[in-house]
Amino acid sequence: MSIQVKYVLVFLLTLALVGGAFVVGLTTLRDRVLRNEAEAVADQVIAFRAWVAGTGMVWVDKLAKDFPDFLAERKCDDLTFYGKNPALATRELSTIANKTALRATYLVTSDEVRQPANQPDAFEKEAIANFKEDKKLKFIDGYTGNTYRYARPIFVKKSCLKCHGQPEDAPQAVIEKYGSEKAFGYKVGDVRGIVSVKLPALNWQGLLSIFANPIAIGLVVLAFLLNFMFTQKVIIKRLGSLTSDVTAIAKGKLSTPLNYTDPKKSNDEIDHAYHAVNLLKKSMVIIMKKLKKK
Repeated sequence: MSIQVKYVLVFLLTLALVGGAFVVGLTTLRDRVLRNEAEAVADQVIAFRAWVAGTGMVWVDKLAKDFPDFLAERKCDDLTFYGKNPALATRELSTIANKTALRATYLVTSDEVRQPANQPDAFEKEAIANFKEDKKLKFIDGYTGNTYRYARPIFVKKSCLKCHGQPEDAPQAVIEKYGSEKAFGYKVGDVRGIVSVKLPALNWQGLLSIFANPIAIGLVVLAFLLNFMFTQKVIIKRLGSLTSDVTAIAKGKLSTPLNYTDPKKSNDEIDHAYHAVNLLKKSMVIIMKKLKKK
């Protein structure tokens, strides 16, 4: 094969390798973007839950039509207040957020749920089991079909023991509402459950649109054109000229001019090849003169 054919093959192989690297980079970018978005949602959920837990219970004087549930009831003068514990408040927040969310939805769930609506699915059950087995895990993520899944553990704190420690220590309202068997017996540091976040996975069209701007495309095309033109003009064309000159000299045309830069002033290998041919030509001229004298 000619050098030009070899170059084209190497050039195409380079394009394939660059394309592969581009795909790997896009995949990593997709995962990072989705993970960052899910982490932000999980941070807000955990912060809200911690705020409610810090107050013990949030009391409201009116129950919204869609959220009639409450844990405890307290009368003060002519007003009645309804208490919402951290789990209940978080569940109601998730219901509102998931209805209006453009992308991310979330659920706080556990392997010991008190609300049937919070039952974990297969991904969430596996995540809970993994967090319980290795408490150093910060998160677990993956894909279920076209959905990105993310799970963050929720650990039991001292304030949680009031409702999740021993049944005999729990408020009467908790026992009356949930009974004395579900979600008790936890200790500080145990995995109570997870924040589970769902996001629609970014498809390739969405990822490519990030890079589909005229400047980026123009720079990539320019880079390959410069590479191609440099190889054609600086290497292929000069090698072709050198071949023609050497062929002419071999046929006896010793007057064939050789245009190149002196090797003392150039590190170009083709200039060095030209110089070697020029030395050979000079030697042939000397030999031919000696032969003519004889």
